[in-house]
Amino acid sequence: MASNSQATLQTAIMDTIDEVSDVNIPDIEGIDFVDYVNEEQLEDVMQLVQKDLSEPYSVYTYRYFLHRWPNLAILAVPSDSDNKRPIGCVVCKIDVKRDGDNETTDAAKVYTGYIGMLAVETKYRRSGIGTALALRAIQRMQQMGCQSIQLETEVTNKGAMRLYEDRLGFIREELLVKYYLNWNNAYRLRLWLN
Repeated sequence: MASNSQATLQTAIMDTIDEVSDVNIPDIEGIDFVDYVNEEQLEDVMQLVQKDLSEPYSVYTYRYFLHRWPNLAILAVPSDSDNKRPIGCVVCKIDVKRDGDNETTDAAKVYTGYIGMLAVETKYRRSGIGTALALRAIQRMQQMGCQSIQLETEVTNKGAMRLYEDRLGFIREELLVKYYLNWNNAYRLRLWLN
């Protein structure tokens, strides 16, 4: 049954991805936002995330996200760069859960987006790239039917807290005590969509 849900979701992704409008999403001068394409970009994504996030993800975690939801992985690359090595990325997924007893209709399914990884190289921070990446991902997940978007972030990560709560409107849903391998606490944040 999970594969049918995944196939339906992938069909929805392909149907809506071309309709994404960047009307309310800022462009950043000198930065192009491109979709993850294939394994050739995997090492760049891993390097970006490993520099910034405290969790040591295995290559299988990256592949789980990137192979199942490639169009929910967006890279920020300098426009003038010849090698197009990303300086920022967001990696997301969508969870599908049944709502109630009706297991046969799409109306009985609840789609929840999840931001698994968001990273921007240090020298490019505070220029709006993280916000632009997150907004692009949120817009795609909303257009694919998500009712809300979740994520976890370390309580001590003040920059992430400002981004998600102050700029993007996420709310604290739960305190996760000793959630990370470094024993830091996390907040589970959620953005409710219209």
